[in-house]
Amino acid sequence: MEGISLAEYLSEDNVLDVRSTICPYPQLKTKVALDKMNPGETLKILTDDRESANNIRTIVEQLGDAILDVSEEGKDLTIVIKKSKRGFKSSLKMKLSE
Repeated sequence: MEGISLAEYLSEDNVLDVRSTICPYPQLKTKVALDKMNPGETLKILTDDRESANNIRTIVEQLGDAILDVSEEGKDLTIVIKKSKRGFKSSLKMKLSE
């Protein structure tokens, strides 16, 4: 992304502030927000919990979306995600009884 400002990819409409919330809410809110977005749109997530940030990264990878940037300022973390073109993809693994 050399020479391109990340701000060019963000709109204030696509900012999700999950600061002061604990698991599993940040991950659930992230998934719901991404599900409502179109492919190619970006989502900026604000959190103040490192465990939530790690869990958000995991769910984003499971969904097949891209993490464009992760930054830290004080105790606040910002994660920028780009929604990919994706069909239904689940990481749920279960054994069905016969």
